[in-house]
Amino acid sequence: MLFVLDASAIINEPNFAFDEKKRFLTTPPVAKEFRSLESRLLVENALSQGILSIREPKPEFQKKAVALVEKHGYKISKADLSIVALGLELLAEKEEFLVLTDDFSIQNFLQIAGIPYSSVIQGEIRETFSFSRSCPVCGKKFHNSARRCPDCGVPLKS
Repeated sequence: MLFVLDASAIINEPNFAFDEKKRFLTTPPVAKEFRSLESRLLVENALSQGILSIREPKPEFQKKAVALVEKHGYKISKADLSIVALGLELLAEKEEFLVLTDDFSIQNFLQIAGIPYSSVIQGEIRETFSFSRSCPVCGKKFHNSARRCPDCGVPLKS
């Protein structure tokens, strides 16, 4: 099985260790989040031993991840978005994998997209959330970052 790592999997678990018998994968934006000396050394060692690989999700899956996030009216970091995109790509490849993350916002989108995940130390979300705004005049709902109703021109309410 392949384990996809979000930075929170290593940062939140002080005793995290790479198992040489398993395969680990992360993305370039996530790799840049390892700033402490301990986490950088752990990641660099795993990379040099071939236990951990870094992979950029393909552009089409990055676009799908952006569309998913925008559809639900939410914003996440580039690193978080890259984990969702890589999960979508691995699903399409029918790869057996599990995303390791303690980040609830990533878990939210992984669950919405049907991407398997597990918490490392802090637990998992109990329900998913979508954020929307509605027009007080015509009642239409919007799941993107629109501020005004495109039909009425009235400011949207959360």
